[in-house]
Amino acid sequence: MRHLGILLAVLSLTLVFAGTTSAQTIVMNEIWSKGVAGNLDWIEIYNSAFTPVDISGYLIYDVGGQGGTKPKKAIPAGTILPAKGWYVVITDTNTSSTIADGFGLSSSGEKLWLENSTGTIIDSVQLVALGGTDTSYARVPDGSANWQKITPLTRGTSNGAIMMNEVWSKGVAGNLDWIEIYNSATSPIDVSGYRIYDSGGKGGTKPKKAMPAGTIIPAKGFYVVITDTNTSSTITDGFGLSSSGETVWLDDLAGTLIDTCALAALGGTDTSWARVPDGSATWTKLSPLTRGASNGGTTAVDDLVLLATSYSLDQNYPNPFNPATTISYTVPANSHVTLTVYSLLGAEIATLVNESQNPGRYGVQFDAARLSSGVYFYRLQAGTYVETKRMMLLK
Repeated sequence: MRHLGILLAVLSLTLVFAGTTSAQTIVMNEIWSKGVAGNLDWIEIYNSAFTPVDISGYLIYDVGGQGGTKPKKAIPAGTILPAKGWYVVITDTNTSSTIADGFGLSSSGEKLWLENSTGTIIDSVQLVALGGTDTSYARVPDGSANWQKITPLTRGTSNGAIMMNEVWSKGVAGNLDWIEIYNSATSPIDVSGYRIYDSGGKGGTKPKKAMPAGTIIPAKGFYVVITDTNTSSTITDGFGLSSSGETVWLDDLAGTLIDTCALAALGGTDTSWARVPDGSATWTKLSPLTRGASNGGTTAVDDLVLLATSYSLDQNYPNPFNPATTISYTVPANSHVTLTVYSLLGAEIATLVNESQNPGRYGVQFDAARLSSGVYFYRLQAGTYVETKRMMLLK
């Protein structure tokens, strides 16, 4: 009976993390057709679900693939797309790619299709002609029905121009907790009615904080939301940020979730949790605070050292955690990096990173909201470097 219980547990995890999510949550999200030798055409795939999805054997193709004159490009076996994550397919033939069959994207536009592993078409898009090499065709926000040209490219990251950029949770009377919102676009954006909230707001026990009517964030600009109740603030509903860390969410005017941040516990009052550089996928502790201004690119507490001399994998923080934690690591040279999470029984739970990365220090969030309490392992492989550490989820 004990062995049967273990088998059922493994089967349960496999079902949850290997494809029970509806296929419609997997979509083409950004397309670039201006490739040249050494920087080839690509299509970004997005998982809008809150659980990882196994996309092994999914096929992506153009008119040639549909008609049989070109190959359909297959996603390699074992490819797990993380919750709210991205996976980039190089469509041109590239001997350095794990996907060998290729087709070029027409710079004048063409139709593209995406099939799941059973051969069912789950997404299609009519690619338009693009302008300069810094412009792509993308869903904005990620996973939405709205396709448009965007500049600059956001390959492997969010297409949303509005996002949380810096968070500070050490507030006191007269100097309250705040979250900085960033507009990565090259034009102003009206954020009237956008809402920001924590688990209380998500569960309905606290208010969701709404941006006032007429709030416009300038191009490449910032807007600071005071999250605590503050009579001097134009936003009157409030919630405090936990100094021990918590998750916060940002919705647009339509109520669509456009950003999530797993806030870490901070140290002194001069330290925030920030994207470095602004709008990037890398969150890290930052000192001093840069409220309402750029976070820069080299001032993080966990230094983004481009001259690092060795690979390293840090202990996740916080640990134990609930429901999200950050895994940080250092890459001293250009490397293909994979960061994978496993269960105590060795079942693969999620692939958080699977891409080539430049030298630097990286931080990746792992959201385990759908997992059960217990011990999990995470494994970093970069070049010949391999290291595994354990972490604990406590709910």
